[in-house]
Amino acid sequence: MKKIFLVTLLTIAVLACKEQPKPEPKIEVVEIEDLTPSPVSSSSLTDTQLAHIKRIHQTFEEVYPISLEETIKNFKRDLHPDNEINIWLAMTNAYAPFAAANTGAEKLALRKEAYKLVLMRSMMPDKEAISNARLTLLSEAEAQAILKNYKLNAAPIKVHTN
Repeated sequence: MKKIFLVTLLTIAVLACKEQPKPEPKIEVVEIEDLTPSPVSSSSLTDTQLAHIKRIHQTFEEVYPISLEETIKNFKRDLHPDNEINIWLAMTNAYAPFAAANTGAEKLALRKEAYKLVLMRSMMPDKEAISNARLTLLSEAEAQAILKNYKLNAAPIKVHTN
């Protein structure tokens, strides 16, 4: 009787300790118009963070025309601005060589498409980014050359639902 009780107890203990698999997080594409921005944090950004943000703004200002003040405010909305700054710096590193090689007003539409591509790449793997960007001006080879310079893993935007 003691053996049966001991075996039963050990079986229950083993089964209770077995880790349940965690479900994959649900990822869905949401239109930007459907998002509500987080409130601006009261904490200030460091001089280093501001220098990085200025570089990001200068790189993208012609394809994402918002003021430096608005750009800074957008980074202040993030709970972890360093993470977001690192993503945007990776985007800058991917975009800047292409933009430097494709200057002039006649190539602005091409640069805008490259910006859209690196923005998508920051949230998804290369193939998905190329597909979701719906490229009309960039060739497959140009898109892959741009993305070759993006060094971070994809990090989908986390949205908190109420």
